[in-house]
Amino acid sequence: MHRAVTLAIGLSVVSMQPAAAAGNLTLPFSDPHPRITSWTDHHYPDRQDDGIMIRFDGASGYAYDGHRGTDFAVPSNTPVLAADEGTVIYSEWSDSGGWGVVIDHAYDRTAYFHNNQLFVYPGQHVSRGQLIALSGSTGNSTGPHVHFEVRDLLTPWHSVDPYGWTGPGKDPWRWDLGYLWTSNPPAPFLLPLAFAGGAHWNYWYGTDGPPPPVSWRLRDGGHGLAGFAARWDADPGVAAGRTLATSGSAALPGPGAHTLHLRVFDRAGTSADITYLYLYDVQPPTSALRVGPGSSTALGVHWSGTDDLSGLKDMAIEVAAGSGAFRPWFSRTSDQPSAGGSGGAVRFLGDPGASYQLRLTVRDAARNPAPPLVVTATIPARAALPATVADQAVLGALPAQPNGAATTMGVRQEHPSAEGALLLGTDASLHGLGGSGSTPNAAPTSVAPAVDVATLSSGPLRLLADGTTWNSAGAAGPRFSVKAPVRLLGASDGSLIAVDAGGAIALAASPLAGAGQAGGFVSLSTGASLVDAALFPGSHAGLALDSTGVVHAFGVAGAALAAITSGWTLPGQPLAIAVGGSPQAPAGIVTDASGDWQTFGSMLLLSDATFSGPVFDSTTGLPLR
Repeated sequence: MHRAVTLAIGLSVVSMQPAAAAGNLTLPFSDPHPRITSWTDHHYPDRQDDGIMIRFDGASGYAYDGHRGTDFAVPSNTPVLAADEGTVIYSEWSDSGGWGVVIDHAYDRTAYFHNNQLFVYPGQHVSRGQLIALSGSTGNSTGPHVHFEVRDLLTPWHSVDPYGWTGPGKDPWRWDLGYLWTSNPPAPFLLPLAFAGGAHWNYWYGTDGPPPPVSWRLRDGGHGLAGFAARWDADPGVAAGRTLATSGSAALPGPGAHTLHLRVFDRAGTSADITYLYLYDVQPPTSALRVGPGSSTALGVHWSGTDDLSGLKDMAIEVAAGSGAFRPWFSRTSDQPSAGGSGGAVRFLGDPGASYQLRLTVRDAARNPAPPLVVTATIPARAALPATVADQAVLGALPAQPNGAATTMGVRQEHPSAEGALLLGTDASLHGLGGSGSTPNAAPTSVAPAVDVATLSSGPLRLLADGTTWNSAGAAGPRFSVKAPVRLLGASDGSLIAVDAGGAIALAASPLAGAGQAGGFVSLSTGASLVDAALFPGSHAGLALDSTGVVHAFGVAGAALAAITSGWTLPGQPLAIAVGGSPQAPAGIVTDASGDWQTFGSMLLLSDATFSGPVFDSTTGLPLR
């Protein structure tokens, strides 16, 4: 939400406001002359670093680029106010924006990030000037400020500048809505302030026990304190009897969703109804699991769960081969659980003639688990791989897929090779596709979920989440001291490199490679994690991609690597990187989870395997041969 650059621009909002018709927004604080440290970029305000930043009046040459909002430099714990009447649609933490609030209005949508404390919850209606947060410097921020962002409602992705466009010529950003500020001063905030304690606000209590009593304390805002009135699930009203104290407490009524209404009064005759949402769920969810009939090696696994209060938060399906130990296979977590039912289906790719046990566990947002469910499924001995869309011309219409079928069907990684593709399941199983021979599939001793597989001259080597490695015969290989491995890379000399999500690069040398190297560490910004990495051919040097789209070099400090763009135009989640060339002349492709991609360097330096090899069909989730 905020580039790591802060400029001291001694300009006030009022001095920069052009004469224009009044809009619908007021400043999100009471200071009418705030200092602005980052303006909205009219040249692609989508976090794209393209070397061009244009302010609303046409001025350019600023050090920051691609900024989607306006950064107002206000002190920490400044009351942040709703810029217009509307409905709260987001009120939670993000690693980039810290504590943030997003409000839908009649004409646009506003966002407020990097706060220290929030006072509203999703679904709550707020009035213009109502207290929604206290400002701060949480998330990816270099100092106290309010990141204020406006987006259009037609396509909410489009950031717009509330200052409109007054520069020469046509606005470079065609989505702007014009000048959106009202001609009125900011709406005054209703003081005093109230700070809640005791039970966590907007937090589901369940297996961890009942919530403690809610407590609060009041702070004078300059007009003097005149007491408070508290009531559960309804506003006490301006005529309610007041408690003349600066603090108080109340016990939660019982299980369910309850809102504490705390109306505070000042000596100027004004009052404010400040609300806090408290959640308490003690009932476990219900669940169901079944395996649909099938004649191929892909079994349709259907699951469902229901929770009427806090909603389903986590689900996981574990798989055991025969009577062996259960291994993690498929899991899903909901960022925004909602009351009611949820379900879906996945395809489990097994071995012909094998019998499997599948165990389902679901939990609600209050961490109450449903009793585990276990079903047994057997794959026919003569079962073949299921058909894909590549077979449609020969086989005709494909059979219907399970509702909600996952696109990965439990496959963790796919590696093309001369013999076809090698698939690694999250249960550490290996499957060879397109080859003539069978794939050894001995289970490792460790039951940690599989992370990656490297194809070596001696055969495939699997990396598990606990840092251990195992060959296809079930024998242990080198162990890496990393906390969250994401990639296992095999160098041409037989050395192995494990890449950790936290930035660690660990190397284990083969006996033929001479002395081992200590590896290294990639410095990541707050909240970022490495998601993929690749080696330059014939070296231990490579590039790593993090979750924000930044590319990092490791194993070498070539001057040419500094020219690689650190910001990408990918709209979603960075997923993978392919590398070719050398540290002196790097080339590669960065891919997004949605399939978008961006290149750097010459594509002639990339191997043919970069552009060919098996891929997964987006409809069936099965590999195309």
